[in-house]
Amino acid sequence: MKILIVKSASRVFNPTLASLKKEFPDAAITVLAPSSGIENLEKDPLVDEAVATVRDGRMTVATIGKETLRQLRNQKFDLAVSLYNIDHGQGYSNIDRIALAVRPRAIRGYNSAGKFSVLTPSDIYKKCALEKTAAFWIVVNHAATVFLFTLIALGICLEWALRKCFKPAVRRENPAPAKILSSQQP
Repeated sequence: MKILIVKSASRVFNPTLASLKKEFPDAAITVLAPSSGIENLEKDPLVDEAVATVRDGRMTVATIGKETLRQLRNQKFDLAVSLYNIDHGQGYSNIDRIALAVRPRAIRGYNSAGKFSVLTPSDIYKKCALEKTAAFWIVVNHAATVFLFTLIALGICLEWALRKCFKPAVRRENPAPAKILSSQQP
């Protein structure tokens, strides 16, 4: 059995690692982590391989790097594990997307209570759509702006068309010629 752990939550890592070794004693465990934490992982006796992301910072599919992602896919993991620091076990979708991108046979999300939930691709995509990130709100803001601008433009065009079609009839009567009053009499 081959297991990949996407190490995003430090306080959950050791309990999860111990739990996985207890459940799968003969499993080979690979840990994907930012390069800043690789040195300590290589010394851990429960970790068989440590793989560094190309860039440090927020872990995303892009920070892994194309070559690293290809190498991870070629290992054909049986299980990928996302770690969450929050108790309800609904971690950030970027970590789940990393696990999904590796294409393992199964994905689990472990929380700080030591519990896990099995994640399906549809669960991950749903979480991505519902997660309230800055990008999500930017897209919503742009969509609302376009929608409102369209409504305003349609309203202006409709008003113009109605004014053109239903022009009020102007009554032009011949007014009586004005008398010119002159102070000089002939």
